[in-house]
Amino acid sequence: MHSFGWTDLSPEAFVAATAFETASAQITQLLRECASGRELIDSGHEDDVQTASELDSSSLVPILRGDMFVANV
Repeated sequence: MHSFGWTDLSPEAFVAATAFETASAQITQLLRECASGRELIDSGHEDDVQTASELDSSSLVPILRGDMFVANV
């Protein structure tokens, strides 16, 4: 995890980060094959699965304020 600059992680964060590091190279395929991905594709939302799999594609961070997401630049 040091390659990402993560040095002081909780055990839970370490497991999550390790899973991400392992899966990130094939994230599109994994999302398409998981139950939620298949459900989205079957209901006509294949583009949403593709968008969800794009890593580092945006400089914005969505923040939930009240009942809507807003961009935090």
